[in-house]
Amino acid sequence: MKNIEIRAIKSKKQYDQYLRVIDGLMDNDPSPNSNEGKLLETLAILVEDYERKQGWEIPAPVDPIKVIKLRMADLNLNQADLAEAIGDKTVVSRILSGSRKLTYSMVKPLSDLLKIPAELLLEKA
Repeated sequence: MKNIEIRAIKSKKQYDQYLRVIDGLMDNDPSPNSNEGKLLETLAILVEDYERKQGWEIPAPVDPIKVIKLRMADLNLNQADLAEAIGDKTVVSRILSGSRKLTYSMVKPLSDLLKIPAELLLEKA
């Protein structure tokens, strides 16, 4: 990854650049304590701040598991369908029961399968 200067977001161009970096970092599923994990957290905070200042509505946090279950019902999907997207059936079962959290690398495939924004699958702190 190329070095980027981390600053408060002042333009739509800079905002879009940070979103691209965030997307790339999420694909790598970095450990929260790694340099990439810290960069991901910092950029997410800056993006959220920019969105708030722009007056864009920030949705209330939702439970990603509830979102997954609702979309599974809407699309007539079962756990095997999710397993094809993110791993084995045991992992899916543990996620749906709440005993395992989604990883960053699971979010994009699930987002694509469920046809929902990835943001709905990210847990809010």
